[in-house]
Amino acid sequence: MNVIKLKSNSETFTNWIKEVDDILSKTQINNVNGEPLEYKDDHFQEQMRRLQQCSMNFEMHPIYPINEQVAMDLIYSHIEGEKNKYDQSVL
Repeated sequence: MNVIKLKSNSETFTNWIKEVDDILSKTQINNVNGEPLEYKDDHFQEQMRRLQQCSMNFEMHPIYPINEQVAMDLIYSHIEGEKNKYDQSVL
């Protein structure tokens, strides 16, 4: 697992990062049939929706910085990272 020490003292930013990380960490890499997770799968769509709902909650208003493209790319990046982690553990 990559450990990152944030340099920022922004509680809003830290909370947002933790929320995104929590969603990605719960993202499966295979669908219910055991096949690699794909865009069309319900779990993929649900995780994209969750990521898009992550907001940075400022005093006056929330901001939702993750759009569909970013959510999709984050999920694919997570899946690739999980596969690489598995490949490393097999070696």
